[in-house]
Amino acid sequence: MLPQKSPQRGIRRSAIALFALLVHAPAFGDTPEPEKDKSKDNLEPLIVSALRTPRGASTVTAAVTVLDPEELQNQGLFSLRDALNQVPGVTSISTAGQVGAQANVFIRGTTTKYTQLVVDGMRLSDSNNLLNHALGSSTTNDVGGIEVLHGPQGAIYGGESIGGVIWLETPHGSGNPRGSTTLEGGSFGSFDARSMFQGQSGDLSYYLSGGYGQTNNDAPHNDYHQGSTALRVEGKINDAWTVGTTFRASESWGEDLDTSYSYGGESQLDSALSTVYAIGKISDVWTARFHVGYYQESFDQDYIDTWSGPSTYFSDLKAGSFSTDHEITLAENLRLLAGAFLHKDSYESSYSSDQENTRYGAHATMEWDVIAHLTTTASLRWENYDAYGDELTWRFGTIYTVASTGTTFRGSVGTSFRAPTYMELYGSAYNPPSPNLKAESSLGWDLGIEQKMGEHHVIELTWFQNQITDQIPNPPFSFPAFNVPGTTDTNGLEFALRGNCMNKTIGYRLAWTYLHDSLQKAGLPENAATGSIDWKPTDKSLVGIGAAYLSDHSWGGTALDSQFVARLYGSYQLTEKVKLHARVENVFNENYELYNGYGSVAQGAGTGFYAGITVDW
Repeated sequence: MLPQKSPQRGIRRSAIALFALLVHAPAFGDTPEPEKDKSKDNLEPLIVSALRTPRGASTVTAAVTVLDPEELQNQGLFSLRDALNQVPGVTSISTAGQVGAQANVFIRGTTTKYTQLVVDGMRLSDSNNLLNHALGSSTTNDVGGIEVLHGPQGAIYGGESIGGVIWLETPHGSGNPRGSTTLEGGSFGSFDARSMFQGQSGDLSYYLSGGYGQTNNDAPHNDYHQGSTALRVEGKINDAWTVGTTFRASESWGEDLDTSYSYGGESQLDSALSTVYAIGKISDVWTARFHVGYYQESFDQDYIDTWSGPSTYFSDLKAGSFSTDHEITLAENLRLLAGAFLHKDSYESSYSSDQENTRYGAHATMEWDVIAHLTTTASLRWENYDAYGDELTWRFGTIYTVASTGTTFRGSVGTSFRAPTYMELYGSAYNPPSPNLKAESSLGWDLGIEQKMGEHHVIELTWFQNQITDQIPNPPFSFPAFNVPGTTDTNGLEFALRGNCMNKTIGYRLAWTYLHDSLQKAGLPENAATGSIDWKPTDKSLVGIGAAYLSDHSWGGTALDSQFVARLYGSYQLTEKVKLHARVENVFNENYELYNGYGSVAQGAGTGFYAGITVDW
């Protein structure tokens, strides 16, 4: 069994964060709220992830989707997994049970191991430590920005970015010191409490959040608890330099659903990320960024194996990194973005001995405004892995906007790779080593069009193709890992429609993914769609309905029927500082199944009712 003190540690950490938030510190003073610069209302949004530095959306050549956490929460979408399903080309679903279970993300017909997760500028996932745990336990409550890069991003982010990259950031504080506390309860013994405090005092800004949540889920042996906290402090040293730090920690524990090979499982996940960064101007044409990060993640699971009795599984990751990125303006329409990085990690699990690896490299991008409304980028990245060798990746992209019609064309082509895991290279308790493995590589391209229809409606359509060479499948027990000869294609269509009407009282959004080809044996749905529409009958109220659809699919070779799950949500601003909200999940009590490992399935949650209150202070 897991140590009994583990839940107490999680509760203690969450309680400390919540207590700190609930105590108003008069030392912050009453900093005047800056007068809003109305001229900024018409500025285009900035995209950070595409080139690791803020760029205007009209110059970003990569296919990228930006999600607003505040809008997601207004729609009652509090888990990152549910939020990602609002992105065309992305399917994110639990493949281990209900809320809190490990989750998977499938971008453009690939599987989880081909997607990279970056939080506060540091890469958290790699071929050894996938993002399943982090994805299953992440929420939208303590995130300031969510960006999803589609397609091969090896020239910008390196390995494990064949499908794409998920970029998350801790919020920046601003304005007068202020905070909020949200309490929510509902079906299946669910309860959630979270608070945040943020503000700005002179040149110092700060953000702090903490929370605790629990649910019994709509299934036996599926209790789940989580405590989390997030912090960002940032300050200006002088007119040229800004420094800051972030800290994020999460602790979750609970029971796992029974599977075909185990029962009575208990698991615990602990993770912590800390970063320090500096951004400044070396000259009028040279901006530099420096970043140091440290991440650790520990997973422990005790269960009863059907054949061998009591068993334990664990995995531990520790990683440190240093990176620097520089933007140099060579001419009015020509910019060089270049940088270098060093990353060192150690990984150990029940199936393999402790392994360490160091990787390092450099990258460069030329960004050229060819003519008005036409931007082209060319990127190149080299990196070396101690474990097996080096990799060279590249990417070209172009974006052009016809200003008179509001039509934007975007196209890109690039390469990426997935490094062999330590277990694949060095062997494990179940498989012999395979030291001559090559990295999986990919060549992918996309072509998209975005059309504005009036001032309030946008439609997007993107065709994509990705060709993966030297794929490494999961080998049978006692067989070494190997590279599959030939190539595997993934291709399909991404569609998005969003807008508002009736003087912005009605808003809508639709995302649809069609997969013509996906990875062999992945069993991904040919069609996946999400949509929602909401209505503001008054300035203080909001009501809406949303739905998610998956066509027939399979996980791990287990066939699952199509599913259509609908939800209702609403909110009412009771007073200036008090807001009520409610939601109904699985309105029609759809009977659907989730894959639960090794050929077994688990039932999805039935109809659930939830209501809460948010108090600003």
